Amino acid sequence: MIKPFLENEKLGAIKALLSPHLLSDELKLEMNRFPSQAIIGLGQGGGRIAAELSRFGFPTFLLNSSKSDMEEHKNLISETRRIVTSSKDFPELEGTDKNAQLGFQIAKENADLYKKVALDDAIQDSEFVWVSVSLGGGTGNGALKVALSYLSKVREHRTLPGGKIPLGVICSLPSSDEKGSAFRKNALAGISVIQQLMNENKMGTAIVIDNEKMKDYYANSPLKTYGGTEIDAKSYSNMVIASALAEISSLPLLDGRSVFDKTELLTTLSTPGWLSLSKHKELKSDENIESVIKNLFTKNEVLATYKVQNAVAGAVAVLYPSSKNVSPKIADDVYRYTSDLLNTKVNLAISKNSKLDNLTLYGLAVYPTPSIRIQQLKEELNQWEQIEKEQEEAKKQAASSLGLDEFEDFFSSGNSGVKRKKLTFEDLNDDDSADKPKKAKVADLDDIDF
Repeated sequence: MIKPFLENEKLGAIKALLSPHLLSDELKLEMNRFPSQAIIGLGQGGGRIAAELSRFGFPTFLLNSSKSDMEEHKNLISETRRIVTSSKDFPELEGTDKNAQLGFQIAKENADLYKKVALDDAIQDSEFVWVSVSLGGGTGNGALKVALSYLSKVREHRTLPGGKIPLGVICSLPSSDEKGSAFRKNALAGISVIQQLMNENKMGTAIVIDNEKMKDYYANSPLKTYGGTEIDAKSYSNMVIASALAEISSLPLLDGRSVFDKTELLTTLSTPGWLSLSKHKELKSDENIESVIKNLFTKNEVLATYKVQNAVAGAVAVLYPSSKNVSPKIADDVYRYTSDLLNTKVNLAISKNSKLDNLTLYGLAVYPTPSIRIQQLKEELNQWEQIEKEQEEAKKQAASSLGLDEFEDFFSSGNSGVKRKKLTFEDLNDDDSADKPKKAKVADLDDIDF
């Protein structure tokens, strides 16, 4: 059981984003029913998302080929759950320099570590498991297919009614400020892996953080801690998704005349598709409900934007102060406009709480197709491939214009293709037999021709 939010000393700056209802006494009394969730962070970006979620007490594992990337989270996540995926083929490498194909090879080398995490009791006993990853990166994105393949097999044993598997992904997409084709190739390949697993009913929802949106929103209104320290944009987006998940997970615990129960929540999260989460604070009595509902599902400061039509699952929650009653008409309108907008079955919650001062709405929608940012990434990829092609041509032209072709073979060597190998004790043995390497002498080095 996770700690009541009021008593959790690890929340840090994220506490500034939380809805007041999480700090209420009535929620504290129901924390034993809070949906249990486990987190697995892949790579540096995925590790940072996972670290924010770990603040809520969710058991959290990090897997990364770079130990130094994980050390920043040592105060939140134990050493036994910060797992280094080193490579025998490339023992000197820590990280992959955004090479997702290399990340995939390293993940396959470390298959036993991914199996071990998938079989851990904390993973098997959780009601839902999230895998977090930055799709623009190399280590985490490369490991995604390996990790999800094992986790899906394990999570089949917790299948929900309808054959849904309680396993999801939280992933981020690169912004246009991140230069080069590699980020975009990685991201599109990662989206392809996720979509394929959804199509095969091997996972539930994926939540997408769109880093492109941060440029317009966060630069104008950065979050600061109580001490005055400014939170960087990507950390803020991770905090937003962590707080949003904590808040929607609390909905089944709230008292009210219409409840979004735990089974409904877990079934929604386990529905294969792309999940949108959103909140509208301080609903005023004179606001147009239809416009509010439209904005609830179409506007989000950090999460990806979708074409809002024909969702495969949906839910809307109306939270109101215990000191006030919500008008039945408002509740009816919220439900009707949400159903019409999403064009699917919608679960409704109408709940009250003593810590709330204003009416608050939450919206969940699962869409069958990825966000509109995917098409933008394809277009950006084409542009960057053209730029990089032109750069390569310019480099060749520059070399040709020097007129130094006669020196091309100046530093050639007949031994350039020799592969390095690790020496053993036998390699250094003084035995003069023909099948053993002989000890080199200084004179032997004099005959080397470069």
